[in-house]
Amino acid sequence: MKMQAKASAAKPANGRKEVWLVLGERLVEKRHVNEAKLARALSSMEKTGEPLPSVLIKLGLCSEEAVAATLAEVLGLSHAKLAGTPRIAADFAGLRARFLLDANVVPLTVEGGEVVLAMADPLDDEAANAVGYKTGLSVRRAVATRSDIRAWLSAVHQANEAVAADEPTVSVSDNDLERLIDLARGAPVIRWVEDVLAMAVEARASDIHIEPERDHVRVRMRLDGAMSPVNLPVEGSPEAVVSRIKILAKLNIAERRLPQDGRIRTAVRGRDIDLRVATMPSLHGETVTLRLLDQTAAHLDMPALGLSDHARERLTKAFAKPNGITLVTGPTGSGKTTTLYAGLRHLMNPQVKFMSVEDPVEYEIPGVSQIQVKPEIGMTFARALRSVLRHNPNVLMIGEIRDLESASIAVEAALTGHMVLSTIHTNNAPATVTRLLEMGIEDYLVASTVNAISAQRLVRLLCNACKRPEMPPLAMQTRLGPLLAPGAEAHWCAATGCEECRGTGYRGRMSLAEVMPMSPAIEAAILEKAPESRLRAIGRNEGMLTLFEEGVRAAAAGKTSLTEVFSVIGMDAA
Repeated sequence: MKMQAKASAAKPANGRKEVWLVLGERLVEKRHVNEAKLARALSSMEKTGEPLPSVLIKLGLCSEEAVAATLAEVLGLSHAKLAGTPRIAADFAGLRARFLLDANVVPLTVEGGEVVLAMADPLDDEAANAVGYKTGLSVRRAVATRSDIRAWLSAVHQANEAVAADEPTVSVSDNDLERLIDLARGAPVIRWVEDVLAMAVEARASDIHIEPERDHVRVRMRLDGAMSPVNLPVEGSPEAVVSRIKILAKLNIAERRLPQDGRIRTAVRGRDIDLRVATMPSLHGETVTLRLLDQTAAHLDMPALGLSDHARERLTKAFAKPNGITLVTGPTGSGKTTTLYAGLRHLMNPQVKFMSVEDPVEYEIPGVSQIQVKPEIGMTFARALRSVLRHNPNVLMIGEIRDLESASIAVEAALTGHMVLSTIHTNNAPATVTRLLEMGIEDYLVASTVNAISAQRLVRLLCNACKRPEMPPLAMQTRLGPLLAPGAEAHWCAATGCEECRGTGYRGRMSLAEVMPMSPAIEAAILEKAPESRLRAIGRNEGMLTLFEEGVRAAAAGKTSLTEVFSVIGMDAA
């Protein structure tokens, strides 16, 4: 019979709080965090009671590896990297896999009568004592990252079923609905979903992507348009996580063969957040995408979009007209809808009736009657628009002009004295005219109803904390010089990367817009069925700046980098 052995205590043993304070000081010394971030983490630690390492990682203030390595130094312990082939020796067969997962520990080897125990929290005496009791050995603690421990245990579970023979299965059949609900309501799964949402809101992410793969779940979030991995290991099974999100979004958790769409409204870090949820069956389970809709974005005004003075002035003049169509065009994710919302706020007036038809309604705008399209019950764009016109709105926002029917209704509304704001998918402003004509709208109707067309893109802003001056090559300066504003001084900068921007070199985004107002010359060219190239030439002669020119001027002002402009728009100035 095995005798209970006392687990060796971690050093120093003068209290957890004191250890966290020393850890924080050491992290600042090593420049892994700055004092402001440490203060925020300590404040959160006091409120939540969570360990400082956990808070630093959840808030995305410091990498797991840096925290683990520094904590090992502070406590005088070894830092276990968990390299090599994952396995658990027969000496530890009595340790349940569920216990190891919950405690975030993994026994590595037996050396000199001691079990070397890798721990995410080396101050967890209960876990160390439990391992000592079950093995009958003294415990020598080592520090490892929580991600490494969970990845190690997951690999062991796949390679050695005997380790988890008495564990509940994580593969849930369609008939075991009650079991699925129980898993989804487990504390670890609930906590993980809340932590990921908090991390995404803290980082100002626009999307969270949960993608099951053969042997793990990949979790990423989109920061300023670019995908970034989430350094937070998934708690529980993928099915449990997906089911938890489905329950929150009021979706059918038993249906895993068809895509589903839903919505979640919650408060994170004191901010009201709407989540648009989309699930999709994939080879290794259901993929989930959560679109974060921060309701504070609904209060954006025109200056907050980041448009140049030139573009904003032209767009504001178009919004000021009593009737006609103003179109915002660009690819998915270019900020078109946000620009329209800012336009609505610019026009907001209690004496004016505002209505919108959208699919989906992304942000709630006080003072606007917003209609959600529901094709599954016959509530299509065209049907909703026909009904909306009977309510005689002064300003009508159409989420997207998709076909001839919706385009025709928009033109009809403009002809009968309504102001219409809408989006359409084209690459640039002149191409939008061609698109409307191809849809079947008569040329004279396009010329007489469209007030302005704005083609838009989003580029990332350079991080003010780490951007550095960098002159482009002389040949590039010669080419770009004529595109700058007369008399403007160039301050070219490049991205570097720091803790403030999570190493990307960028923080936040701004809009670039190519605004082409309708003019007599452009109207005449449309009636003559002039090609897109001629419309562009007329627009430029009348002062229109292309997207490339707008991007170059933003880069010359030090707001973004030429690399970002070239990536988003390309290098053609035409």
